[in-house]
Amino acid sequence: MKNKHLGLSSALAAYILWGMLGVFWELLSAVPAMDTLAYRIVWSLATISIVLTVQKDWHNVWETIVSLTKNRKIGWIILSSFLISINWFIYIYMVTHHQATEASLGYYIMPLMNVAVALIFLHESLSRAKIIALILVVIGVVILTIQTGSLPLNTLLMAGSFCFYGLIKKQVQLPATISLTLETLCVAPIAVIYLLATPHVMTQNGLQVTILLILSGIITIIPLLLFAVATKNTDFITLGFIQYLNPTIQLLMAIFVLHEAFNWNKAIVFLFIWSGILVFIVSSLYNYRRLRQIKNTVKK
Repeated sequence: MKNKHLGLSSALAAYILWGMLGVFWELLSAVPAMDTLAYRIVWSLATISIVLTVQKDWHNVWETIVSLTKNRKIGWIILSSFLISINWFIYIYMVTHHQATEASLGYYIMPLMNVAVALIFLHESLSRAKIIALILVVIGVVILTIQTGSLPLNTLLMAGSFCFYGLIKKQVQLPATISLTLETLCVAPIAVIYLLATPHVMTQNGLQVTILLILSGIITIIPLLLFAVATKNTDFITLGFIQYLNPTIQLLMAIFVLHEAFNWNKAIVFLFIWSGILVFIVSSLYNYRRLRQIKNTVKK
């Protein structure tokens, strides 16, 4: 019971923090998005390095690198590091360019995009409910495309990059701290070279922005560590429901804190997306209960 409480509390804290991150990045709107991404990578590596030093865990990082190299899986880690960097960049860009509503839409679409990826790459079968859910999401995206006159590429790329990132993580499962260390190590040299070449200076926008850029590492690490605790102590179905806190909080923050317009056109799009999610959740809950009943029957 204690572990379940810890897992639930950690999951709630992680998703609430992720949901509120849009406001944090909005405070850095004076800094170019690519520069913000580079600072985030560098300060994330610095923060996780301190964590590993305190835990005396650097030997595990080296052993993991050696093992992944021998198993020829190091390429997947490199690819995952670029995918998560793309995801971070698009999200930062969208929030700092008054597109936080569309960013939250991407995170709503993501779980259902995972279903589509599982169908195509993992050859998993789709239930009727999941097909209906996907159709509703596709309708929502089509309506958004018609309304704006162009395909919402940023929204789809953000969802897609994290979706394929998750697919790779399933193939190469590592502890959160080790995984984040390797991923930031892969892209940190590029980030450092970029920061040396960019005309932007970290201190040029004042003390507050400078402090926020430094804190971007901690802001990145804390929810990931909380999520690692949650995955160890919480069942998958519970995490699946809690994950929708993230885009919901993002949407509320976009409307009430960042004061983005939310008109009827956007409401129609979200209505189809939410309908798809509702079908997906009800279907998942039904299947979960059915499996529990089967297990209880077998035990008896």
